[in-house]
Order: sequence, then C-alpha cells, then structure tokens
Amino acid sequence: MLAHYWWTFTPFLLFFGALDGWLFYVRKQYLLSIKWVLLEIKPPPDVQKSPKIAENIFAGLHALYTGSVSWKDEFFKGKVQPWLSFEIVGNGGETNFYIRTPEDLRNLIEAQIFAQYPDAEIKIADDYITQLPEYLPNDEYDLFGTELVFTRPDAYPIKTYPFFEEESGKDEFKRTDPLAPLAEIMSALESGEHIWLQLTIRATGDAWVKEAKTEVDKIIGKEPKVERGSLGKVVDFIDLLLPGGTPVHEEKKKDEFSLQKLTPGQKFTLDQVENKISKLGFKSGYRFFYIARKDRFHGSHISAVMGMLKQFYLNNLNSFKPNKKTITKDKGWFSWLFPSDKGFFYREREYRRKWHLYQKYRERAFVGQFIILNTEELATLFHLPGIGVKAPAFPRVEAKKGQPPAGLPTR
Repeated sequence: MLAHYWWTFTPFLLFFGALDGWLFYVRKQYLLSIKWVLLEIKPPPDVQKSPKIAENIFAGLHALYTGSVSWKDEFFKGKVQPWLSFEIVGNGGETNFYIRTPEDLRNLIEAQIFAQYPDAEIKIADDYITQLPEYLPNDEYDLFGTELVFTRPDAYPIKTYPFFEEESGKDEFKRTDPLAPLAEIMSALESGEHIWLQLTIRATGDAWVKEAKTEVDKIIGKEPKVERGSLGKVVDFIDLLLPGGTPVHEEKKKDEFSLQKLTPGQKFTLDQVENKISKLGFKSGYRFFYIARKDRFHGSHISAVMGMLKQFYLNNLNSFKPNKKTITKDKGWFSWLFPSDKGFFYREREYRRKWHLYQKYRERAFVGQFIILNTEELATLFHLPGIGVKAPAFPRVEAKKGQPPAGLPTR
C-alpha cells in the first residue's frame, strides 16, 4: 500500500537529501578556503613557573567565541566555529610542540604565548605529517589510534596540575610536571617510531554549565526541577478542588540541603565539580596515535601512553578512555563464535578504522564526539614543560634573544 502513495513522501525525501548535500558542499568550500599555518613552539631553557600560566593562554583564546554561528552564515557560507589544534609530537625520540591555527589568528596565538613565555621561540614549521605516507597502514607501517572520551559526564574534572604541585611541593625544582612521563616515553622512541597527541579545541558558551549543574544536584541529593506542562497544571488545579487536596505551595517541604550531611568524598567531588564549572570551557577532542615500521612496532609504547593518561585519574572524578567508535581495533562480525575472539572480516574492518582515523588526524578535523575541558584541564594537558623535565632529545631554546633597540634604522 505504501508504494501507491510514493508521490506524497518522495518530495520530502528529496528535499532533505538536497539540503544535506548543500550544507555538506558549502561547509566543505568554507573549510577549504581557510589558510592554515603550523606553529612550532620551543620551550625556554629555564621555565620555572607552574602550568598555571598556560591556563592564562587558553583563557585568552576563549575570546574566539563570539556566539553561535547564525543560520544564514551556516546555510549560505558554510561557516563553522573556529577551532585550533594543539599537538605534542614524538618522532624518533625527539619531542616537539605545535599549534595549528588559521593564519588570521596567528598573531593572537603568538601574543598569548609570548605574554606567558617571553623567552619561548615560535616559528612556522613544515608539517611533520608529510614525513609519512598519505595513506596508512601499508606494507611498511602499522598504527594504533583512538579518540579519547570521558568515563563520566563532562561536569567531572580530571586530575589537574594543582594536585601534582600539592604532592611534590611548590619548589619549581621539585614540582612534578604532568607531562614528564610523556616526555620520557617519547625520548625512548627509535627511528621509525612516532607518538602523536592531538588536542583540538573550540571555545563554547555556558550551555554546558547549565547541564553540569544537574550533576551538582545529584551529588547533594536534590531532585531535579521538573517543569509542569499545561496538562500537569490542570491536574494540580483539579487536585486542589477535591476534598483533602493540598495546594502546591503548602506541600510538605523536604529537608533542606546541608554540607554536614555529605560524606568527605561527596564534599571533595562537589568542590571539584564546582571548580570546573567556574572556569571557561572548550569543546575538545583528544587523539592519540602510535605509528611505527612493522619491524619496530612495540605495543608496549601504546600501554605506556595509556598508563600515562591514568595519572589524570582521581577517585570520584573523571578519567580518559578510548572511544569504542574510533579505536583502531575491531573484532569483526560474530567474534563470540571463535576461540580467538576475532570474527568475520576483522582485518578488513580494522584496516578501514585505521585508514579513516589517520585521515582525520592529518586533516586536524574536529571530533564527532567532543568532551568539555576547562582552562585548567587544558593547561594540564598542554603546556611548555618546566625545568624539571630533563628527558633526552627534548629541544629547548638554546639562548635568550633580546629585543632590538627602538629606532634602529632598517637601511
């Protein structure tokens, strides 16, 4: 019977199909029109400050958020919210820091970095990704990759740099740097091995704060406020008219919230959640890649990086886990039937996952499933390491550069 009425629903299908096609086209044209630059940042030789100064950098970059993109700009121009890519890269034992940004935002990026790290060195770099084949895996290289997501809702923070400072002391020479384990892992890489961490961020408004406050209500045991619809209000009115009905404003009040009723663990969690939502937030994506020649592929490096990420875990708070939708592991179809736990077409499906995620990394594409990181969390994950990080092959600025005197003739 449905086939007889094809003429009623076919126009709608064609309309929405054409709409999706148009939006994809204009968005693609807009992204292709953006001129990107890759900035390499070399840390100063004597960073003696806390990662907190990097938090000021991210706070300054939140100025990129000026509100939601209008539907006109989105529909006719394909415009999207700008995003940046912060990358920590280990190639053959050497560690480098990069920021990929639209060219028109370069001055803003450099100004924010120099304001906090005056002796750092910033230059436009050739893209390190071009050192490897455009399409992987192949006969020579294999890879593992994943996008990382949270184990709990966005309202819960990860363990951030203040905890590391509390554990090791305020002395800059004794302070534990959250990136120290990663620097050691990357310094152990051999030629032909690569570890890449890519943090894509996009400034956002306060909608996530409103959602996070529902988590605060759960912690303190407060029932979420339910908005009564028209039908509910009618029922309340009828209940009021019936014998024994109780007016809404005379309902028995529940016990008021008191901090004394919370356990120490609940108080700690509440403090950390409220601290997170008090700071500026970014929609974020976190990618991890290990790429190596097949004869030098060491799975232990994957375990080492995943173990490094465990240092950001605290009981009752948040932590990272691989996104099952993007991880480059696939058991295939009906894997439960086989003793090896590898089902039909697992090689083909795994290859497709690897190829797709590798292309997303090369494009610095924004993730499909983002997480919310605030400025404190971002500063923990990306900052210029302090003087206490002395991993081999860790490049730093070799000498401080002075500014030229004012009025110096150019000819």
